[in-house]
Amino acid sequence: MISNFNKRWSLGLFMLGIVILLWVLSSFLINIIFENDDYRKPFFITYINTASFMFYLLPTFKNIIGNYNSTGNFHIHQELRLEEEGLTRINHQDPIYRLEREEVLTVNSPLLTPKASDESHEYENGNDHIDNTNTHTERHNSILTNRTSRSKVLDDDARLSLPETIRLSAQFCILWFLANFATNASLAYTSVASQTILSSTSSFFTLFIGALFQVESINKMKLLGALVSFFGIMLVTKSDSNPKRCRNMQQGIICIEADTDSTNDTFSILIGNLLALAGAFFYGVYSTLLKRKVKDENRINMKIFFGFVGLFTIILLWPSLVLFHYIGWETFELPTDSKVISIILLNCVITFISDFCWAKAMLLTSPLTVTVGLSITIPVAMFGDFIFRHKTMSLVYLFGASLILSSFFIISKSSEEEHLNRAIDEEITESNNLA
Repeated sequence: MISNFNKRWSLGLFMLGIVILLWVLSSFLINIIFENDDYRKPFFITYINTASFMFYLLPTFKNIIGNYNSTGNFHIHQELRLEEEGLTRINHQDPIYRLEREEVLTVNSPLLTPKASDESHEYENGNDHIDNTNTHTERHNSILTNRTSRSKVLDDDARLSLPETIRLSAQFCILWFLANFATNASLAYTSVASQTILSSTSSFFTLFIGALFQVESINKMKLLGALVSFFGIMLVTKSDSNPKRCRNMQQGIICIEADTDSTNDTFSILIGNLLALAGAFFYGVYSTLLKRKVKDENRINMKIFFGFVGLFTIILLWPSLVLFHYIGWETFELPTDSKVISIILLNCVITFISDFCWAKAMLLTSPLTVTVGLSITIPVAMFGDFIFRHKTMSLVYLFGASLILSSFFIISKSSEEEHLNRAIDEEITESNNLA
């Protein structure tokens, strides 16, 4: 069990590394169109990126269309349920799986279409028809037995049902939007340094919210790691001599040149700081929510989950585009330049992959480990500026980056030991109960 746990944790850290690299790449791509004012529409780009998650539902949609062509009925709920319960557990080529699919779509269906019951017309003799019916009944009972045994496995693992997965997608979508909206809106009122530093408090929110819902536990090492990360981010932010407006969006840290002539009164700065804190708080809430509800990546079909996140984004968030257009925050217009369109489409692909890896990494490790790990995007992005844009790196920057990396290793090691001990305790408890 320990070997399996270590493999899962290592896989989670590997996926986190992929997320960091992809988010930084996304930041540079978005900067290309932001810094020249080619297409500065952060909310619309984020909306399109998240809506692209709907493509995770394409295989299911294909099966639904196939159901209609063969039976005359879409069987949407049955197909989604089979997809949710079967993708990570059952091989699609398994004969039992194919019988289960046929069972759900025909035998248990209240309406048997002619195509679904063609088998009963293959024999003209009455006795043959009776034999065929008996054979069909035996097959039906065999399928139910297999499905019952499989359901027991799912019950033992407490796998999320389809309604629970859809409900979790809706909750995640709303909290994710609130986090990104608050973070982006804060930049209209407060300075970049204040926004970046306050956003980094998401590690503290994740730690304390996780402890409140028994996802994390507070200990000295985790507090030390969170503090080290916070001070490291402060140093890295202060070391950036060029004033920039940075958006800590889901694609990563997106920076554009700030207006150095702008001034804010005390009340505006307070509003901006509160919004930055709210964004950090909502991040801690939705990452903890996902870990608490799912616990283990085997308990949920991530493709169905993210597919519905994309669907809910399209349905629930489009009024925001209209609202922002009319209040002047972001005028709605579609891109026309081929370079801009190419960058947006490539960024959609990056988000499509990176967010899936983010959720996997968080479920394989812990919300706090991933939150602190994502702080590495800041020094990595600045290192990219050093390589590609020949910007200098000061000693303050190097020291701050070292603190961020150190904090990640401190928290990762502490969380790994904690979750391993918890897994061992649960295994011992389960063995004693079975005995």
